Amino acid sequence: MAVTLPILILILSLEITQALEKSIRANSKKLAYPQKVYRLYKNISFRCIWFCDGLSTYNLQTFEKILQEAVHHGLNPRDYEPPEDLDLELSYTDRLIKLSYDLYYGKVNPSKIYGNWSLQSKPDTVVETLSRLLLENRLEDLFLELAPKSKDYWFLVEKSKFLKDLSYLEWKPIRINRELKLGDRSPCLTEIGYRLFLLGDLEEYTGSDLFDEKLQRAMKHFQKRHGLPETGSIDQRTLRELNMRPEERLRQVYINLEKHRWVNIDSRRAVLVNIPSFELFYIEGGRVVLTSKVIVGRNYKEDFRPTPMLQSKINSITINPKWYVPLSISVKDILPKVKKDPTYLKRKGFKVFYMGEEIDPMHINWNLYKEDYFPFKLVQEAGPKNFLGRIKFNFPNPFAVYLHDTPDKHLFRQAKRAFSSGCIRVEKAKDVALKLMGEDWSIERLESTIKKGETRNIALKESVPIYLLYFTAFEEDGKLQFREDLYGYDTILLQAILKAGGGI
Repeated sequence: MAVTLPILILILSLEITQALEKSIRANSKKLAYPQKVYRLYKNISFRCIWFCDGLSTYNLQTFEKILQEAVHHGLNPRDYEPPEDLDLELSYTDRLIKLSYDLYYGKVNPSKIYGNWSLQSKPDTVVETLSRLLLENRLEDLFLELAPKSKDYWFLVEKSKFLKDLSYLEWKPIRINRELKLGDRSPCLTEIGYRLFLLGDLEEYTGSDLFDEKLQRAMKHFQKRHGLPETGSIDQRTLRELNMRPEERLRQVYINLEKHRWVNIDSRRAVLVNIPSFELFYIEGGRVVLTSKVIVGRNYKEDFRPTPMLQSKINSITINPKWYVPLSISVKDILPKVKKDPTYLKRKGFKVFYMGEEIDPMHINWNLYKEDYFPFKLVQEAGPKNFLGRIKFNFPNPFAVYLHDTPDKHLFRQAKRAFSSGCIRVEKAKDVALKLMGEDWSIERLESTIKKGETRNIALKESVPIYLLYFTAFEEDGKLQFREDLYGYDTILLQAILKAGGGI
């Protein structure tokens, strides 16, 4: 009986399918993602990707270009080299899947390296996205489909290329014997000016050894980009940042690209706090419409109280809040002050409770109590002295932290604002509250409610996403910004990447 062409095609298709299935089973222990490899081929009807049809050359060439581009995303092509004894077709597919997952989720699981982490994981759509790209012959769109969509991520990608070029230049340490100011002359100012020119802070390089007004403006610009006091002078702290080699900055950018892959920010409406830059951003319609300085958790070696990284939703605002003092703060911060001044609690408006009953703090011998024995509950009444100020922003989270106002505004004048016990103090608390509460509330109505002095909890009509994040390299005003690794989290992440066998 003659075999028709359609039947012959079907037979050949079945043979290819069976051969691929057999090969996947035979190589399953060598594959990093055997189940995902199988699912991908199943989604594309077991069509060969690399070596079996007319598109194989296109896919191979495209993948090589993808690996070259991956460098600018902080992904090292060496991490995707296949085992020598693995089937070549499956090897390329396994590498493609590994690269795609690293691009989409990141190389490191943050919940495994950070104790104070609580963000939602993105839904896994990687294999389905790859299937669609292959079926539509659009493998070159891999980065557009799987990398983070945020403009901040792509800004860092572009800046990584700029820093990569700078890393080939000689970057010798510059030394100064004293602080340099406007009007000073020094041979090192020639090199400082050239360095500021290369970094984009100085518009025109003249090779002068004079500290003129152009150099002063450039120094202030540099200092602002690095979160330093904008003095315009060159002190040792500023020089330390100026001496940071481009390859070190490039690594910092790569680390922050990794952090972007962990989160999926809802830019329609959200509150975002960047911990290392001590800033809050209110986002609406995909753009920042309000910025406020904030104070975050301490980074002192002897008293480490970091603000956690988390994702939640602000569901209510408390006006004239009472402060139910956590035990840790009661014993670490307040008890030493009470021992020095027994009138402290009454002066600051605190009430003391023991077994649910209020007692007079002046009748307690506070010297009998210490950190491991403190049976009291402290509550600070609402009012102008309350440490939470007049406004508190509530959102559920496992760390019992929140955003709040503060009566001590002077600390916002500091460039580095790591003074809290983990919660976040907001300079423009009233402005943020008005944004969240919507058109029903005016500044006059808010001020009137505050003046009444009554504690009032206001549920938001629609909860608003909030993100407490940790970026030490980011875009602001179109400029590349760097900040101190406040809690050492970048160092932890780098070690985790290297431990996992990854390059960066």
